[in-house]
Amino acid sequence: MVHLKRSILLLAAVLAIQLLQPDDLFAASRKVKSKPKAKAKVGITAKSVLVMNMTTGEILYSKNPDEPIAPASLTKILSLYLIYEALGEGRVRKSDVVHVSSTVSQVNGSRMRIRPGSQISLGDLMKGMAIMSANDASVAAAEYVGGDVDEFVRRMNVKAVELGMTGSHFSNPSGLREEGQVTTARDILTLSCAYINRFPQSLEMHSQPVFEYGRRARSNTNHLLEANHYVDGLKTGHVAGSGYHLVVTARKNNTRVVVVVLGSRSSGARFREARSLLERGFKAVQAPAPANRMAGAPVMRTGSGMESGRTGKGGARDS
Repeated sequence: MVHLKRSILLLAAVLAIQLLQPDDLFAASRKVKSKPKAKAKVGITAKSVLVMNMTTGEILYSKNPDEPIAPASLTKILSLYLIYEALGEGRVRKSDVVHVSSTVSQVNGSRMRIRPGSQISLGDLMKGMAIMSANDASVAAAEYVGGDVDEFVRRMNVKAVELGMTGSHFSNPSGLREEGQVTTARDILTLSCAYINRFPQSLEMHSQPVFEYGRRARSNTNHLLEANHYVDGLKTGHVAGSGYHLVVTARKNNTRVVVVVLGSRSSGARFREARSLLERGFKAVQAPAPANRMAGAPVMRTGSGMESGRTGKGGARDS
């Protein structure tokens, strides 16, 4: 009888506790039983992508490499290529004083705000193009080096053919949207590698964090220079309708990796995805064979050029 009374009292105590504190008890129970949700894997959202081990010529990642797209300010890489070529041939010097024409007043977008009738060195125009992505600097430099913009653009297209940029055509030296101006990720990779190989000194300019002109100081448009100490180039771009572009290159442990990202949905997205691809690229390079590949993408080896790495326009092998 005594044991029965004790059992009844114990049961009553348990029921009272549950009635008084149901939320806390069941909440604790739910926390123990619930399993954390797995984070969704985020893919590469840019329209076209290529990642290359430039040291060996190996393509580590590919997505729609031959999809046509407006090049935006990546055009300036080709313009700077021609300027460096002219410097190397002694036709011009960085110290040359350029007399700015009235043409620059008609240029929109990113600018140094150089005034018609003013004077500026060719070297400063080059820095404006590379660091600030200045469209007016591109026009002024093109007029000086080519004699006029039309002649300079003609030389741009001749050089593009010479480099093997079969999917590209250029209509101006700055990259402002214009009818018929088009490129591909493969062509931009071809151009960038040729530019770095022939003019490695250009990276000293492209990696400068700030450019001061007049009373203004402008930060480099390539924000990955701030985040990764081994990044030393190369160029950003944006044009309405095509999205945000970036060519980024870095050297680590005697290996150079180049990443081309075209058509990102936002400026932040291009930097996040390019940074991720760059890090994954270096991991793939350092991994022992046959694991030296980036997840989800075939490894394609190239010869002296880019042709043997072709996968076809938006082909099934693109990731």
